[in-house]
Amino acid sequence: RVEKEQRMEKFTSASEDAHKPRRLLDVVLSWPLEDVLNENLFKDKVHKIPDTFKSVTEYKTSFIPLLFEETRTDLSSSLSGVSKAPFCEIKKVEKSRQLKLMKAQKQFKLFQHTIRLKSTFDSVEDGENYEPAAGDLIAFTNIRPKSLDDLNTRKSPYHIAYVVRAKNQFSDKIKVLSSKSMNMDIEHDLGRNNELKLYAVFLINLTTNVRISDALNSRSEGEHLNIIKTVLGPHLTSGENCQNCLSEENSQASFIKEDSIIRSQKLNESQLDAVLSGVDMMNCDHADMKLIWGPPGTGKTKTVACLLFSLLKLKTRTLTCAPTNTAVLQVAIRLHKLVMDSLELVTYGLGDIVLFGNGKRMKVDCYPGLEDVFLDYR
Repeated sequence: RVEKEQRMEKFTSASEDAHKPRRLLDVVLSWPLEDVLNENLFKDKVHKIPDTFKSVTEYKTSFIPLLFEETRTDLSSSLSGVSKAPFCEIKKVEKSRQLKLMKAQKQFKLFQHTIRLKSTFDSVEDGENYEPAAGDLIAFTNIRPKSLDDLNTRKSPYHIAYVVRAKNQFSDKIKVLSSKSMNMDIEHDLGRNNELKLYAVFLINLTTNVRISDALNSRSEGEHLNIIKTVLGPHLTSGENCQNCLSEENSQASFIKEDSIIRSQKLNESQLDAVLSGVDMMNCDHADMKLIWGPPGTGKTKTVACLLFSLLKLKTRTLTCAPTNTAVLQVAIRLHKLVMDSLELVTYGLGDIVLFGNGKRMKVDCYPGLEDVFLDYR
């Protein structure tokens, strides 16, 4: 019986893999140029998101076509402005090899290329200081593109690749994935023919979208599934709080409500309620999740920053995450301002706030004050 159950589990797993939606990266790399520019590519697949779902799987799969269409739109927009895109010259393609994929992906070919860049010290063209970063989607071309047509010529058809590993202090090699093999003549001749050029042109960075795709395609089971079900449960949006723990004698909301900095933010009733109920959850033994939601422009970032400021005043350690660098920065900027407005001595007291992430992508230096809390500068 056990063996039979194990065989059934293996069969089910293989069946799920066979019908599992293709990964975003596989799809993007397989798109011909016509598909990228086709505004109706997902017309029949993108539907209105329902208010309720039968299962977690149905919830996650509902967003996959939307993610694909959003990615296609971003890539199409980038291609239209390719003449202004940063680029670099490739010195050498060291090796290319076809990857072995799972049985369910046999119809899709994927190649890994190792490339080296030409030194930028001798570069004279504007924009030729680009260094591919992990997650970048790049286009290969044998001329400096002045228009979209230059990315799809007879000699150099449309060819894009995904940067898996960027150069670092230990190696100047860059590894990329592509659905096409590099022409062997190019690999051989780049080192011999000085007139032969090969450029890498930056299009978009797919890091966030790939992570979202992986999450939507992940198997949800065990504690992971329980967390998702709890977050998606209707009780989180009902607005009900635990009355046992929110009594006046147990509540710390009154302390926060009277704080001059919080009052100066002029939160509306729903925003203030979200902050106060979030603070009160610290002492609640019955509920461990709270959903703060609203359409764009309703002040969610402002509300979260006020909540973090309140928790900081109560000496509560808090970890805040967001799906994009922009979202993280906006919360950090608002929190930094709230703390600065409350300090008697400038910068003294910022030690309890730590912002961390990829400083280069986040462009922390462009936001005055954030260098005081950014981990790399501590």
